Amino acid sequence: MTQTVFDSIVIGGGSAGMAFATSAAKLGARILMIERAELGGTCVNRGCVPKKILWSAGQIARAAQAAASQGIATQATIDYQTLIAKRDAHIADIRDIYAGNLDDAGVTLVCGQAKLNDAQSVDVDGKIYTADQIILGCGGRPAKMDIPGAALLSDSNDVLGWTTRPNRITIVGGGYIGCEFAAIFHALGSAVTLVHNGPHLLDTFPKELALHVQNGLAASGIRIQTDDGVTAVQQTGTSLGYTCASGLIDTAGAVVAAAGRTPNIDQLGPFAKTLDTADSGALAISDRFETSLPGIYAIGDVADRLPLTPVATADGTALAHMLHGNGAEAADLDLVATTTFVYPPAAFVGQTGDETLRCGKLTPLAQNVLSNADHNEAFYQISTKNDVLTGAAIAAHGAEDIIAMAAALIAAKSPASALTKATPVHPSFAEEFFNEHAK
Repeated sequence: MTQTVFDSIVIGGGSAGMAFATSAAKLGARILMIERAELGGTCVNRGCVPKKILWSAGQIARAAQAAASQGIATQATIDYQTLIAKRDAHIADIRDIYAGNLDDAGVTLVCGQAKLNDAQSVDVDGKIYTADQIILGCGGRPAKMDIPGAALLSDSNDVLGWTTRPNRITIVGGGYIGCEFAAIFHALGSAVTLVHNGPHLLDTFPKELALHVQNGLAASGIRIQTDDGVTAVQQTGTSLGYTCASGLIDTAGAVVAAAGRTPNIDQLGPFAKTLDTADSGALAISDRFETSLPGIYAIGDVADRLPLTPVATADGTALAHMLHGNGAEAADLDLVATTTFVYPPAAFVGQTGDETLRCGKLTPLAQNVLSNADHNEAFYQISTKNDVLTGAAIAAHGAEDIIAMAAALIAAKSPASALTKATPVHPSFAEEFFNEHAK
C-alpha cells in the first residue's frame, strides 16, 4: 500500500492546530492532523467554552439574587447537574462541527499519541508518518503543586468536569483562572476562599484594574488570602483539611490548584527534548514560529507566545499562510486584549503604564433598584503617549466587547481626541469611557 505523502503534519487538534490545518488545506496543502483525545483542545473541552457557560449561569444567579434582595423577584437557584449535562451536550456538538470542518477541508485525521522521530517524521502507535514540516500545537496542562497531599488537589480540568458543586471551595492561585473560578462558584452558591502568593491578585494585569477586581471579589463575600500559600492538604473525613504558610488551618470540600500551566513538550518523546525552550518553559520560536530545529514549528500554548485562544487561532492561520500561501505576519501581542470573566468582567489591552489620560469609576444606573450591592462599580483607565492612545483597562458589563473597540483605536494610533469625536448612547458605560464631558 502506498503511503500518503503530506506537506505538513500538525500535532494537536486544539484552536491552533485546527486553524492551521483547515487554513493550510484550503490553500491546497496535504495536511495530516494527529490528536490523541477530543478535537477542540483545552478551549473547547477544558477551558474557555465550559468556563464561559458556567460564568453565564453565575451571572443569571447573581441577577436573580440581586432582584430578590430588593423584593422585586423570587430567589432562583441553578440546577447544577442539569446545567452541566446541557453544557456537555453543547460541547459534543462543537466537536462534531470541528470534525466536519476538517473533513470538508480535506484534512486527514489520525487519533493517537504522536512522538517525534526527527524533524520530518512522527510515530503514532508504531506507524510512521512523514512530511516536509511538523507543526506542534499540542497545548498544555495544569501545573502540579509539589506539597504533601498534592494528589488530593483538583485542577482546572477536574473543576470543569465536576457534576456536583462543592459547598466549600478553596482555590490556590490568584491569576485569571483562579479569580474566574472564585467568582463563578461563589455566584453559584459555594463559599470560596482564594489563596494567592503575591501582594495582590491578577499580578499580570494593570495594578489599578487588578486591585479593583480584588476589592470587588472581597466585597462579594469571597475570602482572599494574599501573600500566602497552601503548604499541605490531607483527607479529613468527607472534607479536605489544608494548612497555609500564614498558619491558617481550614477545611473545604475541594482544594483547587490554579497556579499555572505546563506545555506538553515532554509528551512528544525523547527527540522533543532537543528543542530549545524559553524562560516560560514553552518552546522558543522565531518570528515565523520555527523552533530551534529547522522544519519543526510551534503554535498555541506549547509555544512561547501569549497562551490565549485568539492568539492560538491567529498564529495557526498565519503559519498556514507562511508555509503554504503568500505569507503573513504574526499577531502583534501588544494589541491582544485580555479578559478575566469575573463579575463584571475585567479587560485590558496595550500599554497601560504610560501617561493616564482618564481613570474613574461608575456606579451602575440600576443600583439600589435592582440591587443593593456596593461592589458592582465599573472601572476604566485610558493611557496615552505623546497624545496617542496606547492602552485601556476596563471592568464593566460588556468589557470583553468594549476592549476590542479600544484595541482597534490603539492599533490605528488614534489621538486621544478620537475618543470624543463620536457621541455614545446615553445612559451607558461607553458614554463615560469615551466622553470626558459625561461627568
